[in-house]
Amino acid sequence: MITRVIAAAALSNLGDGLRVVALPLLAASLTSDPVLVSGLVVAAYLPWVLFGLPIGSLVDRGRPEVFMRVTNVGRAVLLGCLTALLAIGFNSIWLLYVITFLLGIGEAVYDNASQSLVPRIVPDRQLESANGALVTAERVGQDLVGPAVAGVLFTASVVLPFGLNAVLLAVAGALLIKITTEVPQLQGRGGVLTETVAGMRWLWRDRFVRRLILTGACLVFTTWVWESTLVLLATGPIGLSAAGYGLVLGIGALGGVGGAVATPFLVARMDRWWLQLGSLGLCGLVDLLLAVAPNAITVALAWGGTGFGFAVWHVVSVSTRQRVVPAEILARVNSAARMLSITALPA
Repeated sequence: MITRVIAAAALSNLGDGLRVVALPLLAASLTSDPVLVSGLVVAAYLPWVLFGLPIGSLVDRGRPEVFMRVTNVGRAVLLGCLTALLAIGFNSIWLLYVITFLLGIGEAVYDNASQSLVPRIVPDRQLESANGALVTAERVGQDLVGPAVAGVLFTASVVLPFGLNAVLLAVAGALLIKITTEVPQLQGRGGVLTETVAGMRWLWRDRFVRRLILTGACLVFTTWVWESTLVLLATGPIGLSAAGYGLVLGIGALGGVGGAVATPFLVARMDRWWLQLGSLGLCGLVDLLLAVAPNAITVALAWGGTGFGFAVWHVVSVSTRQRVVPAEILARVNSAARMLSITALPA
């Protein structure tokens, strides 16, 4: 079953990589207002802030594979409609906002359900391998293959990346049809709000998991403090061209893939706690190296080293939560972790 989940994740993330590039390009063709174009990022992440915790409660009440199938099909339909509208010449920046927001809701549900499904179908000893494969699929699709293909397709026709994204999501949904888990027992449960509060109360009382999640959010915050302005350093004092900057980031993105692939092997040979501390130390070390000697090589090392450390931290942290958090509240705890990380990005 996990093979089907990984294959579905690979297709979904490839589609995400297409859309991440194609949507801003389409927006830029509709308006020159930088606020409206950049607002698409807010529309994509806002669902996590608004609905992340209730989504976790809903996933805890049901079967995660059902949520994954429904959201993939729903997103495929949305993108199919967008493709049809673009084909007949109808386009609007406000339409993009609505579709981006709805796609963000679907992505929030899918990601949460995916993390909740893995421990139900994978033995405890294989959690790092399964999560490592899922993160690898995410990094390859979203950071490497998807963006490269999206630029070519968009140049050929504006409808192609969105149409292909719709097809990939539909196929990914079909791959999950034969996966079935048990329906959770609902006796004694309250409403969604009551369950959300109960889940957050558990999280606040569990010091270990709370610290794990808060540390992850701090890692996101401190990393984006410098990554958000890296383009100014690279194209300014360092003197990289736009093409050179893109090439350096492409090389550096391999670090995230390498970290996801390497984590299961590292877990088999190292204590998980020291491995997490090492991943944080690696991120700090390569950042310091960039600060001390800013040049094209250290930009690639900082981007790639941070990607490697981030991937290791993410795989081990998710696997740890899947082991120690009770199954009946796992989705709510995952939602809290993701919501804090998403909030750290704009902050």
